[in-house]
Amino acid sequence: MFHLNKKNKNMNMNYTPITIIAAVLLISGCNAGQKETNETGRTGSVHADDHFTGLFMGECGGFTGSDGTYSVLLPDGRTAWIFGDTFIGGVNPDNTRQQQDPIYIRNSVVVQDGDSLRTLYKNINGRRASFAIPPVVLDEGSGVTEDSVWFWPGDGYVGDNQLILFFSEFIKTGDDMWGFGWNGTWVGTYSLPGLEEIALKKIIPGEQTNIHFGHAVLEDKDHIYVYGGGEKKPHAARFRRGDVSGQWEFFTGMEWSSDISQSAPMGEINGSEQFSVLKTDARYVLVTQMNGMNGDISAFTADTPYGPWTNKQTLYSPPLPDSAHNLFTYNALAHPQFTENGMLLISYNTNSYELADHFRDATIYRPRFIRVPINLIDSTLSR
Repeated sequence: MFHLNKKNKNMNMNYTPITIIAAVLLISGCNAGQKETNETGRTGSVHADDHFTGLFMGECGGFTGSDGTYSVLLPDGRTAWIFGDTFIGGVNPDNTRQQQDPIYIRNSVVVQDGDSLRTLYKNINGRRASFAIPPVVLDEGSGVTEDSVWFWPGDGYVGDNQLILFFSEFIKTGDDMWGFGWNGTWVGTYSLPGLEEIALKKIIPGEQTNIHFGHAVLEDKDHIYVYGGGEKKPHAARFRRGDVSGQWEFFTGMEWSSDISQSAPMGEINGSEQFSVLKTDARYVLVTQMNGMNGDISAFTADTPYGPWTNKQTLYSPPLPDSAHNLFTYNALAHPQFTENGMLLISYNTNSYELADHFRDATIYRPRFIRVPINLIDSTLSR
């Protein structure tokens, strides 16, 4: 998550509209200067997963840093990792970062196959560009660029042998780091196995709500549940499986309504913008980072996908990789397809309030991973 301000206006991201998908191979561990993490959690049973953290610490011309860190298991066993603002290439052996043109792209997808990673993004007239771009930006006559309108990704799922991804459209509202505003939810459809773009469609206009639906997805028996954040509180929506463009319903706190204005929080959980909801054998689990930034990673359980969420468990207090600078942690997410021996994989992001920090130390802006025992979330749970 970055915003280009006037001080960085020479680091422009202007694009012209000819689109070709490019794929870059990234092999883990290529950068000999990568940092290790060995922090332990609240009880010692929660621990850092150095293998997954190390996967995203390499640099071989592809992904070299991002946030978001959603993951979707694909039918062939690969995993698609969906990232927000992404640095591509340009890391020196001492972990300083070389300036690229553009400085970063707004989103990317990294396909994991075993320990091999392949970074997917567009190439427009010989310049790197985001994996998903608002159509207005690609309209040659619009004069609009990703400096002013862009997609940050949400969660996704596989349906009808296609990858379905949710994107939040943002628009520039000011020149500082937080000078942006949400402008609606889009759905992107991608072919499998090739992940070519089939369609992009706006399904929730920003003027209808201030709830950023698309930040978590749960597949249940009859419905796909799509969650969003509103004033740091989690909301739930749903639609019939196979009908993402059909009628959505919104949880009002008591029942379901087709009126989006009736959406109410699932509970008084003061959590992060991005979070996860997953299903275990026994019940549902919500994983979030409390207070939005620099909070504890916590979990709640419920008997339905929409709560009530109880049994709060504090799982981990993410450490900052560098206490001397203006860094923060945020947006913890769960990756249940990688559960092993009853240990759930959870990621969290690190970032800095100063863009210069990401050139001083390219290891700051990377996902970090921990392992959490499922029975620490609830002693009755299993996978």
